[in-house]
Amino acid sequence: MKEIIFNSLWVILEKSCFAIAGIISAMYVARYLGPENFGTLSYLLSIMALVTPFIQLGSDNVLFNRIAKKPASGIALMAASQRLKLVLYIVFSIGLLLWAKHTLPLEQQKVMIVLIVANFFTLQDIYKLYYDATLASKTNLIINNVSLIIFVCINLAWVHYQFSLIWFAFSIVVRSFVPYLWRRILFNRTQQKARGVLKKQLKFKYFDFYNMYLLKVGMPLLISSLSIVIYTRIDQILLGKFLGFGAVGIYNAATTISQGWVIVPMALITSYMTVIAAERDSGRSIERVRSLYLIIMLISLPVVLIFSLFSNKIIYLVYGIRFADAADILWICALTSLCSVLGTLSYRVILLNSGYHFVSIKMAVIALLNVGLNYFFIPQYGIKGAALSTLTAEMVSLIFLNALFKKGLVTYPLFCAYKSVPLLINEVRSYVKSAR
Repeated sequence: MKEIIFNSLWVILEKSCFAIAGIISAMYVARYLGPENFGTLSYLLSIMALVTPFIQLGSDNVLFNRIAKKPASGIALMAASQRLKLVLYIVFSIGLLLWAKHTLPLEQQKVMIVLIVANFFTLQDIYKLYYDATLASKTNLIINNVSLIIFVCINLAWVHYQFSLIWFAFSIVVRSFVPYLWRRILFNRTQQKARGVLKKQLKFKYFDFYNMYLLKVGMPLLISSLSIVIYTRIDQILLGKFLGFGAVGIYNAATTISQGWVIVPMALITSYMTVIAAERDSGRSIERVRSLYLIIMLISLPVVLIFSLFSNKIIYLVYGIRFADAADILWICALTSLCSVLGTLSYRVILLNSGYHFVSIKMAVIALLNVGLNYFFIPQYGIKGAALSTLTAEMVSLIFLNALFKKGLVTYPLFCAYKSVPLLINEVRSYVKSAR
């Protein structure tokens, strides 16, 4: 318990610095670029996100679980994953460039090229998963925050010197390249003996075996990951189609603020899932999941209330009057973020129980539902329609579809989370006594 708490604190500190610095940077960048250019950048990032699942193949969750359970095998799988991602990255990047050439103006094509370069380093940075899965989040804290400071300083410099939109895309390259290179060098230095063994093991037949495993396990997760991207990004893409990039900028401003607070519950999920994945007793595992649901809701509900009561003041303070319309949907986006965090925990638990095919089918259904809702609500209700569509999809996924998995294995702990209050109190008391 003590190790989980300290690792969670490191993750929370890292994510808090990320959120604060990210909001400050976004505030100045959005104020400078305005809704139109800010929306353009968000739109192109959304298009990029649609391609990423085809390259990832759901490998992040597979790698995290394997490293947490069997570190040596996880490292071998990491090496194979990088090679497979490189091949897929080249194929899909070419397709993306061809799409951009035929559909986007020249300036936006240039921005897209830069974002493709940034995506390469993001996809290859699998070392972050290793440090998270081995409860070494302090390493990620240092690396990510130094990189973030560089990223924020560059963005502020671009704003000060009034640079064009493409320069802000270059800053995203820096943000992905620096942590990737740093973690890769550090990992190689600390795993010399392991990597020496891996080089002998990863002959062609082993390489082929790991690739086949990733493809076999990853294909259902590909459908799931793609579906997640569709129902989380389709709102921005359809807003751009129906209302223009300015609407995308306003919508993205609200979602950025509403997602800033999820750093704490997501950090707890990252740390606590390591223990849940290693738990052999199914009853004890369910108890821990139920406790985690309770902690997340206790942390999140007051934040949602604050966003609901002070939405206008928050938007005016952070973005200014040009983004005033974002205040109308801030409370909706905050509720969506809460459902998303709870859904992330449910997703991880389902995968631990080998629910790969269930997840792929469920996410495909939710993605189609969200596409349909956005097509209907955006023309009728504008930006608020996009926010309501995503919230509806998140709630259907969390409450109704998850109930179908193994007779409520995921939803039962959620709705009975209150039963974990005595257990949570006892664990806190035990920790306090040990601290003394």
